[in-house]
Amino acid sequence: MTGKTFKVRLTPFNIALLYTILGGSWIFFSDLIIAEFLADPTLLGRSKIISHWLFLVVSSQALYWLIRHRETMFERSQESLFRVNRALRFFSECNKAITWDREEPELLRKICRILVMLGGYRLAWVGLARHDRDKSIVPVAYWGRDEGYLSQLRVTWDESDTGRGPAGTAVRTGQTTAVQRIDSNPTFAPWREEALRQGFASAIALPLREGRETFGVLVILAGEPDAFNLDEISLLEELADDLSSGIATIRRQKEQDRLKEEQMLLAAVIAQEAEGVMTFDPDGTIQYVNPAWETICGVPAADLVGKGMHDLDCSRSCRELYRAMQQAVERGETVAGTFVCHRPDGSRFEIDARISPVRGHADAVVRYVAVIRDVTHEVQLEEQLRTAQKMEAIATLSGGIAHDFNNILAAIITNTELILDDLPEHGTEREHLRIVLQAGLRGKNLVKQIRAISQQPCHERQPVRVEQVVEECLLLLRPSLPAIIEIRTVVAPNLATVSADPTQLHQVILNLCTNAAEAMQNGDGLLEIRVEPFHHIAPCQKDYPGLPTGHFLCLTIRDTGHGMERAVLDRIFDPFFTTKGQGNGTGLGLSVVHSIVRNHGGTITVDSEPGRGTTFRVFLPQLEHPSRPETTTIRPPAQGGNECILLVDDEADLVFAGRKMLERLGYEVVTGSDGREAFELFIEQPERFNLVITDQAMPYMTGEMLAREILNVRADLPIILCTGRETLPDGGSSWQKIREIGIRELVAKPYEREEMTRIIRQVLDGPAPADNTSWPVS
Repeated sequence: MTGKTFKVRLTPFNIALLYTILGGSWIFFSDLIIAEFLADPTLLGRSKIISHWLFLVVSSQALYWLIRHRETMFERSQESLFRVNRALRFFSECNKAITWDREEPELLRKICRILVMLGGYRLAWVGLARHDRDKSIVPVAYWGRDEGYLSQLRVTWDESDTGRGPAGTAVRTGQTTAVQRIDSNPTFAPWREEALRQGFASAIALPLREGRETFGVLVILAGEPDAFNLDEISLLEELADDLSSGIATIRRQKEQDRLKEEQMLLAAVIAQEAEGVMTFDPDGTIQYVNPAWETICGVPAADLVGKGMHDLDCSRSCRELYRAMQQAVERGETVAGTFVCHRPDGSRFEIDARISPVRGHADAVVRYVAVIRDVTHEVQLEEQLRTAQKMEAIATLSGGIAHDFNNILAAIITNTELILDDLPEHGTEREHLRIVLQAGLRGKNLVKQIRAISQQPCHERQPVRVEQVVEECLLLLRPSLPAIIEIRTVVAPNLATVSADPTQLHQVILNLCTNAAEAMQNGDGLLEIRVEPFHHIAPCQKDYPGLPTGHFLCLTIRDTGHGMERAVLDRIFDPFFTTKGQGNGTGLGLSVVHSIVRNHGGTITVDSEPGRGTTFRVFLPQLEHPSRPETTTIRPPAQGGNECILLVDDEADLVFAGRKMLERLGYEVVTGSDGREAFELFIEQPERFNLVITDQAMPYMTGEMLAREILNVRADLPIILCTGRETLPDGGSSWQKIREIGIRELVAKPYEREEMTRIIRQVLDGPAPADNTSWPVS
């Protein structure tokens, strides 16, 4: 500050004033001073001459010193002014760069370039402080003379020798650190040799701070010593603070841009997500719903956003979901579950839902997010899988018991028919035996239903018009239905045909209509039957899982009865499951319907709720090129004969009953208890027998094997193969292959007498028609 004061006072006026004061003081006081020291008057005269010369010398030297000092101060002032102006100029350019540049690396390089190009420094570089093990400072931008200096530079901000230089000290302390003379400053020792070789004489390190944390350093190296005065240091510190703010702004902007991009990406993902998303605030006001929520729930976003959940209709149609949302708000925690809901059009759907709180600052809940996923299709597939597994179990069960049970029924039915022939027409015993015969026939039909649940179709298919079958079924149903039940039929025009067994199709329609009528037996109601075409595109329509893409006929049977609970719906197609009470049903009706539809390549669905009635939909594939219906062959009346028949079965009861039945019809009967015994009887007299009736499942030799051996001896001998199974056991051949072997007929046990009598005469009187390859139904 003293130099500045002195510099201000040494103006030309001040120099003249000092010179006048000095001269006047010499004129007034020089004689007195000299006279004080010289007593001789002669010397006093001479002394005046000496004083004048002395005055001239002293005054000229003083004047020279004053003028020279002023010029030196002026030069220094000009140099300082030049430096300040230079600093102001690059300070201005740096601020422009900080204001407009939005990329951090580019900004740092530009700042370094301005400092070198406009500031006149040799090198400027920016380093960032790493929080690694070595606490290193890594140069990230520079400009100026760098002949391998920065590549060899190792700088840290710890307490080691490499951390005590200006850069490390500035980062560690957060204070500006200047080295005015590199050649003599001990803190610059690790880099002095290389710095002097590069021509660096002084350096300054300015910390880059964000808040209280120093994240980097700006280092400037000059080619002359004492290059940084106080004014310049002050400007450079201000520049470093502005650069720090600029870097922090760029980083914040980058973070904001990243967050905004993530938000936009997240919004796009949510908008395109198949799962429904809803956000609502703690008071229940809905803020956002994505398109998937609209699709799943069937409610437009405009009817939801901005409204309270308590005021929405869906809070009543999806009560459980609404309660789950309330629980999430009350507890402040995530609530999840599966819920059954209804759309405004009344359609039912199931969802998996998860309602979670979103927390902000201080862990406070700022909103809630509900995410739902439509699992209706998955639930239907799971139900179909469970049904298929149950059907498979029934198939295994029926395959195991059908043969033995049918043999038992065959013995009961045949022997009962024989006893009835021997009793008087009006005897009391006949009534009891008729009951036994009816029970046996019911058992026969029950086994057939059990087998129909899971066996592949064996019935004859033909082009069928479903609307005609519906009319025939309604003719049978109307007299038995209460008059208060309205029957409504809706049939689309020009319907295609389906390939089906008419009898089984009757069974499906009668069963579904009967169940519908029973659901409305306590009051009036509507039974609606619709037949219409339906085009299904599997990937696009998820309401009918398992139904392939194609053209179908849709048979809809709807009632307005009491409906069914969810637990009942889950078991509706289970074999032996019934809600009619003990003694009022076998529980096989809908199981048989399900099996028939499946075996026809179709699908059956059911939709029901308590109080809303029940709707069954049956989808059957249409025929693209329907063929002409086959004509029915009129069979001749059954009669007996006198031919010789070889009867083979390993069940003694069946052999006994069968022999009695055939002998009463006039036939000569020879029996065998297994395949080997029967073949031995045959081989003794091959020409004796006119017909062979053999069981399939026998020990030692099956009926098929016996037939092959017999036909090898007599290829013209007709053979009837009997089986207690709907299909042949493992290792057996198909019906077509059996016909190729030479077997004339395949008869399912248990058979009735009239049926067997007809088949025997058909085989003995001539070969079966070429197209008669159907499985005999009994």
